[in-house]
Amino acid sequence: MNTLYSILYVIAVIGLLLAAVLFSESQLLRSPTGVLLLFGAGLFASLGFLLFGHTRFDEQPASEHDENPLRS
Repeated sequence: MNTLYSILYVIAVIGLLLAAVLFSESQLLRSPTGVLLLFGAGLFASLGFLLFGHTRFDEQPASEHDENPLRS
């Protein structure tokens, strides 16, 4: 299942990069306002990954494990 998620993740990232390239070809985005819009969107996405990339939403809350009897 992890392999499937990895493949889907790579496809999603490549798709988003291609979409950004195609979107940047628009005449609207060749103005200073469009460049600022792309910069803001990129900054928003980057900060989101930096701030919340470590968070896993499918994890169960951590519970205390009993100490391993083999360790002393």
